[in-house]
Amino acid sequence: MRAFNSVCTYYVAPSGPNLTGQCPEVRANGDGPFGSIHAAIEAIAELRRSGVNQPITVRLLPGEYPLGSALEIGPTITNVTFESYDKCNPALITSAPKLEGWQNDSFNGIPCVSVALPELKDGTLRLKDFFVNGERAKKPRFPAEGTLKIADIDNHNTALFAPSKWFEAEKSALDGISCKSILEAEIRFNHFWIDEKSPAEAYDPESCRITLRYPSTFTLTNNFGFYLENVAEMFGNKGEFYPDTENGKLYYILRDGEDKETLDARIPRFGTLLRFKGSADNHVKNIRFRSLKFAYTTSDYNPSGVHGAEPVRLASDAQAASNCPGTIEFEYAKNCAIAKSCIVNYGLYGVFIGKGCSEIRVARCYFYDGGAGGVRINGAAAGGSESDFTHDNTVADCVIKHCGRVHMAGCGVIIMNGFNNRIVHNEISDLYYTGISCGWVWGYTPSISRDNLILKNHIFNLGQGELSDMGGVYLLGAAPGTVVSGNIIHDIKSQNYGGWALYTDEGSAYVTLENNICYNCSDNCYHQHYGRMNVVRNNIFAYAGGQLCRVSRFERHLSIIFEQNILLTDGCPIYGISERHFDCSTFGCGNNLIWSEKGAPVMFDRGGKSLTLDDFKAQGLENDSVIADPKFADPKNYDFTLACDSPAYSMGFAEIDTRDVGPRKA
Repeated sequence: MRAFNSVCTYYVAPSGPNLTGQCPEVRANGDGPFGSIHAAIEAIAELRRSGVNQPITVRLLPGEYPLGSALEIGPTITNVTFESYDKCNPALITSAPKLEGWQNDSFNGIPCVSVALPELKDGTLRLKDFFVNGERAKKPRFPAEGTLKIADIDNHNTALFAPSKWFEAEKSALDGISCKSILEAEIRFNHFWIDEKSPAEAYDPESCRITLRYPSTFTLTNNFGFYLENVAEMFGNKGEFYPDTENGKLYYILRDGEDKETLDARIPRFGTLLRFKGSADNHVKNIRFRSLKFAYTTSDYNPSGVHGAEPVRLASDAQAASNCPGTIEFEYAKNCAIAKSCIVNYGLYGVFIGKGCSEIRVARCYFYDGGAGGVRINGAAAGGSESDFTHDNTVADCVIKHCGRVHMAGCGVIIMNGFNNRIVHNEISDLYYTGISCGWVWGYTPSISRDNLILKNHIFNLGQGELSDMGGVYLLGAAPGTVVSGNIIHDIKSQNYGGWALYTDEGSAYVTLENNICYNCSDNCYHQHYGRMNVVRNNIFAYAGGQLCRVSRFERHLSIIFEQNILLTDGCPIYGISERHFDCSTFGCGNNLIWSEKGAPVMFDRGGKSLTLDDFKAQGLENDSVIADPKFADPKNYDFTLACDSPAYSMGFAEIDTRDVGPRKA
């Protein structure tokens, strides 16, 4: 046994006695691994308190490390690397041990398997998530597809923030569903840019009135429907589960190839697995977690709010699942990292970098099956304490996919209040809302957001018709020095409006968006709600369901400088702008290469009159712009490589190098 002050490596086993931690195997002299990660953390804390400060590596032996509560790293723990002993067989850190004891059974006449869970019956377990063999099991849904109509609501105020505590479904809409099932169900609304969810507090079958436990955040309207999850009568499809609170049983229908004897079934017990927690005057520093797997956390979350004058839980955040915690959380931390790790089958955001954080790196990580999004970053807003500012953090070379599976409005990466952050070389896909969001100020009020870099990300397959008002990259508020460059963004599909690749929303100002390739958007490839002096240059925009590019609100200042872009349409107009933008030339555009695959391009449809490029030039717009085939290699198959003799080059267009977009090779 070595002297404690000469230790540079500790070992942890997933089970067994708690020994010295100084070797990976149990030895006759009493040496052997720690029996828990908590024990290793406490041993290091004791070393640091005694003045022993050498770098230490903690190596986790293969296996599962089920936690009873989150691991917490405080300022005492410093200069430590936690990693898997066998990087090809990473250690699993989880809140969900395997669920054993499955029996053949039936529910509602449907053959299935079940396991007894007394906690369901006594109310100590609120079962929101269930995972089987590494996949999220499904809740039985009513209706199986589509939505039901709303007939009446509590609050007839048509303002956006006009919450309702109850609504009435159309007569007969809920026929065949028992009162008990409705009271056991979760009511869901996908409307505007959020998804709202609440259990039913009461149900009146005469009026079809459902009273929500959590009031809605936005107004309920009959333009958007609702549906129910966790409905007993709909249980019947492979991969579905139903928690029977009356009898204390969990029922599950096996998928093809599954067997109850080998079922890897998990019920998450809490949401955060790892927490870095310092203070404003004592940061957590120099901690790295790498080559590990974090999995199986709960999605149980409803934000705090006010209804009337009373504090309540609400059915949703107002945007982007913006208060969701993380599977891994940082607060007052500096120079720490999560690297080469998997964060999968989790309930909320994968990583949350909170107030007072700097130089946090999330690198080469794989995020999959998140309840909300991938990474959320948020420090103090403008005017806040400098010690609470969050800045100089990096999310790089990560894959973030198949997220928003519970909280659909979760973003791949969101920087709310922060500066000098880098979101670079990531692949973000298969979400229901925005890929990368940056800024948290609506309008022209002061914002802390500046000098953020969004570079070389591949962002695709967003929206999927579930929500509205989203962007592949979404920006909000003044953000001087912020650059969005070299990204490939495509296949953005909204529910009923707002499927955009690049989206400068309310008050976006002084942002540069350049060298991006954007295509296949349900609405526009570029949209600016309103803003000031944003530069959009040297981009390729192709194929949109509406106009190719749109600037919505007129303001009496230069809203945008739009130049040196290649604009390819299959027949839709090039621009959607207000007539006042056109008449007052507050939309600066020129030196663009324009091409339509269906004849002469329509620049702008003004009151039914199709304006041409000559009409724009007569107004002092689109100077030096030309209509010509850019000579892409194969645009129908989305190969936008330019031929050597493309006219774009003579106009000063710089070829966009896509070879290193997305995660780079290690």
